[in-house]
Amino acid sequence: DMKLIYDYLHSNFERKVTLDEIAIQVNMSIVTFNRFIKKRTGKTFINYLNEIRVSYAARWLIEKDISISKIAYKCGFNNIANFNKIFKTLKKCTPSEFRNQFTGIKKIE
Repeated sequence: DMKLIYDYLHSNFERKVTLDEIAIQVNMSIVTFNRFIKKRTGKTFINYLNEIRVSYAARWLIEKDISISKIAYKCGFNNIANFNKIFKTLKKCTPSEFRNQFTGIKKIE
């Protein structure tokens, strides 16, 4: 079940994934699914999904030369403020601070 959930979320993180939809995928009621995901991951469904989204965002901030807002939307966040808040909670820095850590080592004069 966990592999199915993992694969499904990694394939669909860029769009809105509802609790109802994922529960149907694994043939559980919403209540049963909530209990299952919390027991297996220690997180709520939305926190688990947001961690997946932020992991992709972090990778793209390093690898892709596209704007932070574009990355936020491509990772399934519907607004930049929400993305920034969740990113900072999980990574302990803002997306721009995160990106700056990886954009070349600063030259020492």
